[in-house]
Amino acid sequence: MKRLIERSRSVGEVLRWVTQNPSKVSASHYPIALHKLGQLLPQQQQDGPARLPGESPLVRVLEDESRSRLGRFNQKDVSMVFSSVMRLHPSSPHPLVESCLSSLERHLEKERHPQTLFLLLSYYRLRAQALQGHPASDQQLINNRKILRLVRHTLGQWLPRKAENLTPYTMALIAKYVARHRLREPRLLDTIANFLLKRGEQLDSKVIQKLVFPFSRMNYRPSNHSELFPKLEAILEQKAGSSPLATVNILMSMFQLSHFPQTVLHQVFSPAFITNVMSFLGVTPAGSPYALIVRRYLSLLDAAVELEFRDYSGPRLDPRYRVLMFEHALTADEANRKY
Repeated sequence: MKRLIERSRSVGEVLRWVTQNPSKVSASHYPIALHKLGQLLPQQQQDGPARLPGESPLVRVLEDESRSRLGRFNQKDVSMVFSSVMRLHPSSPHPLVESCLSSLERHLEKERHPQTLFLLLSYYRLRAQALQGHPASDQQLINNRKILRLVRHTLGQWLPRKAENLTPYTMALIAKYVARHRLREPRLLDTIANFLLKRGEQLDSKVIQKLVFPFSRMNYRPSNHSELFPKLEAILEQKAGSSPLATVNILMSMFQLSHFPQTVLHQVFSPAFITNVMSFLGVTPAGSPYALIVRRYLSLLDAAVELEFRDYSGPRLDPRYRVLMFEHALTADEANRKY
């Protein structure tokens, strides 16, 4: 029966096999039949203004039967029904879509088929487009969260297998996305940490800064932190002066994870480091006064030492170079955006 349905060349042929052989039709044949109807729909529309299969009483019966048997379908079958019903009813929501969606979302973390994951992503993107232009609503928020959940799961599966072949630039982009959307997925974060551990010595401190940031943003200590943090300390000792801002940002990330690299602190609060910072008195190509930005983060780091590292007895930031981190009190939203 499965082969007969799959070899059908018209909507009528599919329906004939299903309706004329009820004793040979099992639950698994319904999603196959709907899937075939969904494939034949574009072809029928090209041939002429024939009646859409979704309007056929027989198709409605087929959909109703699928809905009543949905609990017996495996994830692949549910995915086929989901895809087919969206093709058969493109302009109006169908009860079977919500039923399939609920089933797929319930088992999302166990899903392994890329086709199903991309199908869900396509559906969420269509929903997002439909909601654009409307006032902000709970539906938009829920849809955005579903997209992030799907991306987190998909990246969590894909990244550990592909990390060794990625360039530092690509991994930095992934880390930026993970941090921006707060995807606190251990598989993702531990993969970034392993990448850092293996390639840290070859990386520019500006790249290291981007790879470390997701850990502090989500207060996540990687599973390899006992190896990674000492490695980062050793790298910073060698590269502290190459990019002062990146060095200070990496230190701030480590502080937020309750790791205090004392030797590097001695370096960044030393007169030589401050002199290096003050040598950037010009304006960067982007139009930002680099020295002032570094002084702001140094001032923040100095305050963090005062609050978090009471046992520290080394040099501190000279009061002459301390500045306010922010020009005015921040709202919670502003603080989230800035740091």
